[in-house]
Amino acid sequence: MAHSQQILIQTEQITPRLTYVSKHIFENLLGIIPVFTTNKEEYQSATMPKINYSRENFQSGLHIVPIGLLDQTGIDFNLVPNVSYLNSNPIIFRSPQPDSLGFDLFSAVFFMLSRYEEYLYPKFDVHGRFLPEKSIWSTHNLVTEPVVDEWINILKNKLSKEYPGLTFKKHQYTYIPTIDVDMPYAYRYKKAFYTIAGILKQAYKSDWRSVTNRLKVLFLNKDDPYDTYGYLNTVLINKSYTPIYFYLCGGKKPFDPIAGYRSLAIKKAVCCNAPFALSGIHNSYHTLENPHLIDKELKKLQQFANETIIRSRFHYIRFQVPSSYRYLIQSGIKEDYSMGYPTINGFRAGTSHPFYFYDLEDDKITNLKVYPFQAMDATFIYYLKYTPIQVIDELTKIKEKVKLHNGTMIIIWHNNTFEPTPEGLQWRKIFESVLD
Repeated sequence: MAHSQQILIQTEQITPRLTYVSKHIFENLLGIIPVFTTNKEEYQSATMPKINYSRENFQSGLHIVPIGLLDQTGIDFNLVPNVSYLNSNPIIFRSPQPDSLGFDLFSAVFFMLSRYEEYLYPKFDVHGRFLPEKSIWSTHNLVTEPVVDEWINILKNKLSKEYPGLTFKKHQYTYIPTIDVDMPYAYRYKKAFYTIAGILKQAYKSDWRSVTNRLKVLFLNKDDPYDTYGYLNTVLINKSYTPIYFYLCGGKKPFDPIAGYRSLAIKKAVCCNAPFALSGIHNSYHTLENPHLIDKELKKLQQFANETIIRSRFHYIRFQVPSSYRYLIQSGIKEDYSMGYPTINGFRAGTSHPFYFYDLEDDKITNLKVYPFQAMDATFIYYLKYTPIQVIDELTKIKEKVKLHNGTMIIIWHNNTFEPTPEGLQWRKIFESVLD
């Protein structure tokens, strides 16, 4: 592909929103540099590939009629996008007059990537998380569809027909295994008080098997059941994957099970995985209302890892836009892996490709790169209550959709999911099925 490929976009206003969405669509995904003009004569005389993004029809190039969203600033709380279908494809912002696509693709992509609806419908669950049923896609059962990727593919096909000589950036399907380390070890490295309390609690419940296992780990050097890092790293190395481990370095019970740990536990886990994986901070539950904790936890992990940490994921997927992302940026985080739903699987932002966070309230693009995830082991276990066969079937369907668009598949796993129990061994089979 020639790096000099460009596409001319004629518009009445060159706005930050249009610049943002055009850069994502053309430069990041299609490998074409967008060039803008407000000069009608320049557009009409141009011989390069071009798109007329205005209400006036010039009879040349592709024509997309704008609905006005990208000319606005701030948030229009009266905006109510309707989902309809065009050639069996779900769309929003249908064109008010005939044009090349039938809908305002630029506004539609911007609406999804900016998470505009999370500003419009700020309805949260008991943990302060955006409710997936408040998404406009839920009533149409379309959360499981990467609609943004599908829209861009529609545009790509139209451009190919209009400009057969145009070539596009080639993407490859990518899988990033991510492991959240909420509890590095089940028994090792806990403070004496918590160890004794744990034994007494298990004894009170007559759970003598757990008492025995704990004592074997502590005094007979038996493997800790949550120390599944050797298994995970060996399997992933053999398949040439580099995982990302997100470490919980702060917080308090009941949501952050970190209270009983010494720092030694986290340090041991980090050192164990460092040769085989990347490290990220798992921002604790209360960072939503106490964002200063992000810096504190990040510094702690950086000391253990002896490196600058640029990746994060919020524990419990507990974050809100734009505030949570702003605090990540202030802390020096460059990549976040929290964009997904904790209670259902699917495409929260409608895409399987990474994108940069756009701050709607400030109306500006940021340098925080968002990596959406599509599924999580805890979702299957605690919310959907799927059987292993159902999990494999669901993950296969998600994988097929991501591969169709040469996107990035990201699944959240937990180290304790794979403990050496009958259930844990089933999850190991599920984990390995995604790698094939």
